[in-house]
Amino acid sequence: MNVKRKALFFNLICFGLLFVLVKTIIGTLIPMSYIPLIAFSALLASVFSPKFLVNKGKLYIKIPLVKEPREL
Repeated sequence: MNVKRKALFFNLICFGLLFVLVKTIIGTLIPMSYIPLIAFSALLASVFSPKFLVNKGKLYIKIPLVKEPREL
């Protein structure tokens, strides 16, 4: 598998899992309508999900609240 495809796949998986987790937790704790729940969950998941980057054929992970990306 190409390194760029791996990065895209990992980004999608991490965002999806974090989105479902945040949506479930917020949905059980705070009663709110569906559209704001989805929007708020997507916002939090996009901010706090790890980002996978490709630089010169190497795969890096950028963890939120950590300054430097780490090579995988």
